[in-house]
Amino acid sequence: MKKLISFAGMICFAILLLCGTIENGIFLALLSILGIYIFVKKVPIRHFTWFLIAFSLLTKLIVVFLVDTPIVGDFVLMYDTAKHMACHNLQTLHPYFNIWGYQLFHVFYEAAMLSIWNSATFLKILNCLYATGITVLIYQIVKKWGSESSARITSLLYAISLYPLYLNTILGNQQLALFLALLAIYLLLYKKQTSRNILLVGILLALSHLERNEGIIYLLTTIIYLFLNKKSTRQALQNILLVSISFFVITQLSSQAIIHLQINTIGFGNANPEWKFLLGFNEQSNGVYDEQDEFYAQDLTIQHEELIKRITNIKVLPKLFYNKLKIQFLYADFGATFDTLNEGKLNFLKEMSKNYVRVMNFFIIACAFLGTFAKEKKKETSFFSINALLFVGVYLLIEICARYYFNPQVTFFMLASIGIEMILKKLPKEKMI
Repeated sequence: MKKLISFAGMICFAILLLCGTIENGIFLALLSILGIYIFVKKVPIRHFTWFLIAFSLLTKLIVVFLVDTPIVGDFVLMYDTAKHMACHNLQTLHPYFNIWGYQLFHVFYEAAMLSIWNSATFLKILNCLYATGITVLIYQIVKKWGSESSARITSLLYAISLYPLYLNTILGNQQLALFLALLAIYLLLYKKQTSRNILLVGILLALSHLERNEGIIYLLTTIIYLFLNKKSTRQALQNILLVSISFFVITQLSSQAIIHLQINTIGFGNANPEWKFLLGFNEQSNGVYDEQDEFYAQDLTIQHEELIKRITNIKVLPKLFYNKLKIQFLYADFGATFDTLNEGKLNFLKEMSKNYVRVMNFFIIACAFLGTFAKEKKKETSFFSINALLFVGVYLLIEICARYYFNPQVTFFMLASIGIEMILKKLPKEKMI
């Protein structure tokens, strides 16, 4: 106990000494990694899945109740619309949903949940449940191709990742969408590829896509994976056809139902698909949303001309892509995420958090890169390699934002588990529980 108290005192002193500096981020990251390593190595937990559920859910709920993030931007409109729907007030939809119809599915989801308990806090608690499911699926998937230790370390590192914890306080549409996508991936990789299971994979990916339209990236990943890992061309084509048909039947029929009910004129579609590309090729903002681009949205012809102009400006593209990679995948603009939070007493925590997140994110990407040199590779890891390349390719072309890293980050955690496994094998051979 005396040693424990002394150790805790040294940690507190070091934190106070290094507050607000990049060294603080390095120190806390090393402390987190070493702490989780020692915990996994020394603490015997027979039913780790149940422990992970309890730990992950508790940490997420604590953040939700401690951090009161204001509802801003499009989320305000979606939340207010959902509240009206929950009260059976069938008012005319905001014109926003006649352009960005794909946001409507999240509105319907929120309305259904608010009809059970009319509270934004309830929606945030549900986010915590889905995020806990994501954490558990990381553990379940990683331990299929790696050791128990690497699976535990990877899932615990994700469980304490500050940015995903913070996103649970925002009424976004990412947690449920990613949980459904990961559930589909688990079925695809580790359940027998019967027609029923493949159809279920397509349905889950379709629902994920309706909730947040990144589901199409997982569908493309699935198609490429099925083709590259085929035992027979006929079987691969059959599975690709089944998963594609179930995906598009669900998404298209849902859209047609919305149009038939005269809720809007485009269903769950997008009336301005060029918009994200226009923002993504903005050299001045490095692909981040810029209010000045709103001018082009007023006239689609002018917008199209400006998009062609930006795409064909070849000489600026290398620098633009380089900056976008830093912003999107290395959290270069992570600080902007906390701009909605109160300054003053939280400013110290904001600076400390930014540095910590950047260092931890770099560690995960470094481990993922290290994993590419592993001699032994499971075919399942190819799924996440394909997925990572698709995410990088897509976000080089469209608008970027720190929040959009939520899905790719889990993919990098999966790949990082291979690098973590390689590191564990180089450490002294001691019993790992």
